[in-house]
Amino acid sequence: MNGDLRIDEMLKSIDVYGRLAFGGQCVAVMAMIAGPLLFVTVCTLPFFLWDNDRGEAMFVWLAGMLLAAGLTAGGAAVGVFCWRWSGDWITEWPGYATAGVIALIANVALAWMLTSSPVPIYLSIAATMAAAFAAGCLVAGNLAGMQVLADTRQQRSMARRR
Repeated sequence: MNGDLRIDEMLKSIDVYGRLAFGGQCVAVMAMIAGPLLFVTVCTLPFFLWDNDRGEAMFVWLAGMLLAAGLTAGGAAVGVFCWRWSGDWITEWPGYATAGVIALIANVALAWMLTSSPVPIYLSIAATMAAAFAAGCLVAGNLAGMQVLADTRQQRSMARRR
């Protein structure tokens, strides 16, 4: 096995791990956006629906705050976990912007599914997370920084010709 084959295998594995990592980061951003939105919602909505002296408002408020904090912390943990396998092309601003757009679209779809469709809660959460992950995996190969792999291969082939 020569050095060129090892480099090709390494570049292919970076590509696969990078795609999976970017899909995971899209889901993480989705959770980190949903957490604060949920926090604001549970801090205001229960007290509009019920009077302040009702136990349901306090229960929903406390449970929602814990859920929002857990969701945000879980998203941050998944993001940090996936970051170690992401390439430099993910950690540039186009990667962050793309992940943010995918996460926003997934959160809007989740909000629609939770409020306006007959889809069960767990299925709607799983479907939107899977869609965000798949979109991240598919889009990752087309990010601007991904050209580094093609440029590296081209530079290596030019060096071999000389």
